[in-house]
Amino acid sequence: MEFSDIFNSKFLQNPIFANLNNELRNLDINTILSDEMSIVCGDFYGIQSFIFDGLGAKNAAKVIRAKSAFVQIFTQIIAEYIARDGGLILSTNAGKFEILIHKKLEHIKDQIKYIQSQIDEFFIDNFYGLSGMNLVAFSCKEDDFKSPIKYQEMRSNIAKEIEKKKFNKFTLQTRSKVVLNYDNSITNQTLCPICNTRKIAINNHQCDICDAFINLGKVLTDKNTKSISAQKLHINFVGDISIDLDDKIRSYVASKDGVIKSFEELCSNDFNAIGGFKADVDGMGAFIQNSSIKDSYLNFNMFAKNIDSFFSLYIPQIIQNEFKDSYVVFAGGDDLFIIGQWQSTLDLARRIRAEFIDFVKSKELSISFGIALFKPSRPVNYLAHHLEELLKNSKNIDGKNSITLFNSSVKWSEYIEIFDELSTLMGDLGDDDKMAFFYRILDICDMSSRLQSKFSPQDALWRSKLNYSYNRNIKSKDENLLQSLNKNIAKSPKAVKMVVSELIYKRRENG
Repeated sequence: MEFSDIFNSKFLQNPIFANLNNELRNLDINTILSDEMSIVCGDFYGIQSFIFDGLGAKNAAKVIRAKSAFVQIFTQIIAEYIARDGGLILSTNAGKFEILIHKKLEHIKDQIKYIQSQIDEFFIDNFYGLSGMNLVAFSCKEDDFKSPIKYQEMRSNIAKEIEKKKFNKFTLQTRSKVVLNYDNSITNQTLCPICNTRKIAINNHQCDICDAFINLGKVLTDKNTKSISAQKLHINFVGDISIDLDDKIRSYVASKDGVIKSFEELCSNDFNAIGGFKADVDGMGAFIQNSSIKDSYLNFNMFAKNIDSFFSLYIPQIIQNEFKDSYVVFAGGDDLFIIGQWQSTLDLARRIRAEFIDFVKSKELSISFGIALFKPSRPVNYLAHHLEELLKNSKNIDGKNSITLFNSSVKWSEYIEIFDELSTLMGDLGDDDKMAFFYRILDICDMSSRLQSKFSPQDALWRSKLNYSYNRNIKSKDENLLQSLNKNIAKSPKAVKMVVSELIYKRRENG
């Protein structure tokens, strides 16, 4: 399988994809296969809890990107720790890794069990077991990689075993120390103001772990720092392993003079709002299951790494060049979480969707978004959970490929068509045209929406109310605008409401 079988070949003009696919073409896994091998897989679970839980709004910008980067760094450190005696790291992305080891399973079983216990100790001691990493290991043979049927079975077994391991986290009965050691000296004065979980370190304003995250955040914006050691992040059990800080780990956050901008600084002028969205690919599992991607390691590797590079490298590159007042919370695998200046965030969501449908050839793959505007003082944990719910609303639409914005959910195609039409016609309205008309349209859209599920004589008057409000408030008397509103409110009142709500925010911001 070639890149151009799945993706638009024009993207190979970008060095991100050109370099990656040159590496993939030069990889001949057949030369390293044997009949005495094991495969070890790692899965960092509870990522959302790890990044967001306990964080308030005040100091969130200092540590969120660092905590997200830590997931990637920890995953790579553990992969290298396991592979240090000759294992081949097949992949590391989105908190997961796979390593091929040229030893029988019985020869590495005890070692993997010991490393799992070290990982468990680390997460219990530092994060109270709210998140962690599971390891699973299997025997495998040369034929498992060469036979399409056997490779499919191996991928299925990997997924099942990782899922099963989630029900057997932290073998606490074998732990010699107290499971959770509560510090009686924690008070309102000694509680870390960032994580709201651990005790402030001596001569510091936060706990040691949050201090390490703050320093990591500074390192991520410093291009002169090329790597970071495990010890700097208190991952002491792995020895002297260091990780290169590549573009995937650094990603992008808005900064000024090397200091990460706070969420308040992402607000535009006196308009006190930021935007955020979560997005992920629809139908990924079904697409892989029904295609030849799962038939071989090379196909699966090519597909997974190009999808990951689209989100973890290509999109942050666009953000850095064109949407600078943005904060990439995480980007990788097949999903995104972005915070930024509110208008920039909406423009970016539309851009990413357009880039994705251009990137993938198959119509079976699409991308859905949950988008909202917030006050920068909102706790980031609330923001993350709320956006997750909005994304679920988009995913619940038949066929997905949808957007949820201003608490309305519609198909992307439906929204974009109306956005392109109305944002031009209504964006040209003059300052003399009254804002009351925009708000009246929102009410009229609600009337039309209710009418689609249940007839009401009062809601059936929405056209006459639209005509009356238009003639009373709009001086230009543009018939094209009135016709467009009549047509689109009848066809998709939710999409019209989304577009008009954005225009209201723009007019409010412009005074």
